[in-house]
Amino acid sequence: MFFFLNLSAQEFEKELKEAIKKKPKLEFRFDSRNSFISTSGVRIAGIKIGVQFDKKLSVGLGYNQLWSTIHKTNVEFKSQFFKGELKFNYLSPYLEYTFYRDARWELSIPIQFGFGHSFYKNLEPEGPNQLNKAFVISYEPAIAFEYRVLKYFGLGMGVGYRLMILPNRDIEERFTSPVYIFKTKIYFQELYNKLRNR
Repeated sequence: MFFFLNLSAQEFEKELKEAIKKKPKLEFRFDSRNSFISTSGVRIAGIKIGVQFDKKLSVGLGYNQLWSTIHKTNVEFKSQFFKGELKFNYLSPYLEYTFYRDARWELSIPIQFGFGHSFYKNLEPEGPNQLNKAFVISYEPAIAFEYRVLKYFGLGMGVGYRLMILPNRDIEERFTSPVYIFKTKIYFQELYNKLRNR
């Protein structure tokens, strides 16, 4: 088993070294991550821009934010209580390795880190605008597939897990959770090449 694991690691390393030697292509994508915060089902929307090397390796940066509404009626802040709405947003450097591809299908392993903030937005007329704000770090590995619906447009799904490496200890909600990914992808480089060659 160790022999085959070592062989797979060598093949993986060889593929990546060959891929990054190729000219990168621009990619742009939207994704929607369904997960849980404590016991509430939530949606986190994201947008990403990056580059793809030889249809094997993608790297880039994204922005994500909590799209669902979660209210809390008794947020404690400096010995006072407020009504608040939970907020969660973060930048996400990402890397995605595609281990299978044909004319329509892709199977990949996307990984992203999140660097951002969680807090409550104060819904009361008095008091500070943001309550219990803190810097947080998350880690989200997943496995995903993508299907090219049209020549320049694809849809995909995936499953993963969000682990809070650095949580906000000033709020009660738990962010560590399974994640279900839905994404759309626009093949900008191919679209650009098509328009340029007209």
